[in-house]
Amino acid sequence: MADTENPILASIKLRIGISDTIQDGLLSDLITDAQDRIMSYINQDGDVALKALPSSINWIVKDIVIKMYNRIGDEGKTSSGESDISNSWESIDLSEYANSLDQYRKSSLRRRSGMRFV
Repeated sequence: MADTENPILASIKLRIGISDTIQDGLLSDLITDAQDRIMSYINQDGDVALKALPSSINWIVKDIVIKMYNRIGDEGKTSSGESDISNSWESIDLSEYANSLDQYRKSSLRRRSGMRFV
């Protein structure tokens, strides 16, 4: 892996066993999508000051990207089976990360709603 590679991309590639750069474009697109979903969740209450994802929640980005990557070719399916083997996919729902993400929504909302006297 290149030294200049995105650390999130490098970590995801390590976790899913990719050592070349053939799928970097796809993985980068999935990373962007996951980050956009998270930013939308955090900022869904309106004009929130948070403009970039805190690095402390990069684990959520990685988790979502791996789920999206593993579903490629099976989008829309909830389960599948052949012979004695069956697979099921959970939906990619940010509510499972709410405990970690809500602290950024709440802190941003507090800053916005606080009163200032001059």
